[in-house]
Amino acid sequence: MVKDVKEVLVEVELALIDEPKAMARMEIDPVYLSELALSISEVGLLQPILLRPDGERFEIVAGHCRFLAHRELGLPSIKAFARELSDQQTVIVRATENLARVDLSALEEARIYAALVNEHGMTLEQIAQKFGKTPGPIKRRMDILKMPPALQDAVHKRQLTMSAAEELWSISNPVDLEYYLMFAIENGCTKEVARGWCKQWKDSQRHAQEPSAEGGGAPSVYQPRPVYLSCDICSGPSELGEIHRLSVCPECYATIKNNM
Repeated sequence: MVKDVKEVLVEVELALIDEPKAMARMEIDPVYLSELALSISEVGLLQPILLRPDGERFEIVAGHCRFLAHRELGLPSIKAFARELSDQQTVIVRATENLARVDLSALEEARIYAALVNEHGMTLEQIAQKFGKTPGPIKRRMDILKMPPALQDAVHKRQLTMSAAEELWSISNPVDLEYYLMFAIENGCTKEVARGWCKQWKDSQRHAQEPSAEGGGAPSVYQPRPVYLSCDICSGPSELGEIHRLSVCPECYATIKNNM
């Protein structure tokens, strides 16, 4: 038990440690966790985790994966720094650690910023100053949380770039959005291709509302929509039926592209 001490290195039983109350990480790669556990079993824990006292127990502030790796190894205790922290201090320390992760997705980053704004009353300017950023990119990340869930999921899984998702977001019809998103995920989609799709969709919506040639005023019948995919060589858009497929290894692909 640590009281009236700013920070102290202690050996804490895993049974006395609670996982973070607010989880920024949406999932943990089991392969990474197994590799971390193997590393700890071979060389030991190189960096103690950070805990804060919570009554007779402790809450993890930083080092959740290291804690899970110890539990996977069946170890009874773990080295930790115990520090008295307020709720806001805790979330800032936790955010700092998570934002430093190389595998952090854009959606996870957005959730971190949203928690700082919604749960701790921080402004975008305060967040930007705290983490050495500018407010613009932070707001852009948070806008992901306003996107339809399908787009959020595609961005999180890195099936779609954030810039392409921002373009597809303008397709307001959920069925049509799912239609284009399917092709984007299966075939790849650049920002430019997504922008072309959106223009095509908006044109089709406008034409559907135009009066018929007979002046009846009825919307035009649904017409099949062409689908454009990005070229693997120049990244330009090309209609699906005109795309030529060629199976090549990465080395040959690089040779072809370098000689274009």
